[in-house]
Amino acid sequence: MRTSDESIPRDSLPSVRVLLWLSLLALLVIAVLVVTVVLPAETGRDPTGVGQRLGLTEMGRIKVALASEAAADSGNARTKRVAIGGAGSRWRDSMVITLQPTEGIEVKMSMHRGETAFYAWTTNGGEVYFNMHGEPPDPPKDYAAHRYGKGTSAGESGELVAAFDGVHGWFWRNRTDVPVTITLKTGGAYLVLKEMP
Repeated sequence: MRTSDESIPRDSLPSVRVLLWLSLLALLVIAVLVVTVVLPAETGRDPTGVGQRLGLTEMGRIKVALASEAAADSGNARTKRVAIGGAGSRWRDSMVITLQPTEGIEVKMSMHRGETAFYAWTTNGGEVYFNMHGEPPDPPKDYAAHRYGKGTSAGESGELVAAFDGVHGWFWRNRTDVPVTITLKTGGAYLVLKEMP
């Protein structure tokens, strides 16, 4: 049994040359595993054929297909509009929007000057940047939008009185690093609620 004063003899430690070879061997093993296991399992690409024999290539192809379908679904069905008006209902329309990180969207109501619409929007927890503004039909190129308010919030509600004929509503941007879902409800005097191109 060693005492605390004893040290490991220098000749029992591996040399720098042995450590270098072991490091290179470890890197080689990692590279082989990435090409033969990780690449087929994650992307469906199998340059060596080992992934096919292990059943990993098909798993990777399924993952890629599911990811492509999910991306297509989020692009095609980013917004879902539901008419929710009815007898005694304050709300006329509802829209559910999912914004990916850094993604933005503009949603407006077509309104005549002096018309009043009411609204409430909330997120599923995360705060988003919003800019509530309006533009007249066919504004000039250098037109500065009429601003009703802006900021960062997880929800706002109130009334919007149209300052002029045109479209009035919101621009939202998700500045977080996770998807955020916004639910918008609108009612009152406006012609149509729509996502702007």
